Amino acid sequence: MTRTPFVCAALLAAALPWAGAAEDFWHRGAQDAVGGRHLLKADQAFQLLGAQRQGDAVIVQWNIAPGYYLYRKRLRFDVVTPADGRLDAPALPRGEKIHDAFQGEAEIYRGHLKVALRWPPGEDAPQRLSVAYQGCAEVGVCYPPQTQLVDVVDLSR
Repeated sequence: MTRTPFVCAALLAAALPWAGAAEDFWHRGAQDAVGGRHLLKADQAFQLLGAQRQGDAVIVQWNIAPGYYLYRKRLRFDVVTPADGRLDAPALPRGEKIHDAFQGEAEIYRGHLKVALRWPPGEDAPQRLSVAYQGCAEVGVCYPPQTQLVDVVDLSR
């Protein structure tokens, strides 16, 4: 039992240099080993355009750069404000089905993605969302999961 803290500390010490290298990899702008092409940062590859209230729905949209895709099953939407706010299941469009080395059978989105979010009747409309997503470059590099806080712009006023 007394060896457990020592082993954990040793493993953490061994992993720390790799964590820094991974962070540096994404901040410098990675190059893929196949063709030496520059990989975009996550926020460039998967440009979240924001959230807009249109009537009884909040529309969340992305522009997805050519050569990149988002996973359908990695999309998540949560209400931040109001604190007790809830959403119905998102209205996700049909995606492209692929076999992916990282996710197996997966449904993905390329190009432009538009998601409609609705909330239960009688509840206040969302004012701020937490939006989580994950995607990959077609050259075989997947990005860590991303989460952004997004203020909802009300276009219905």
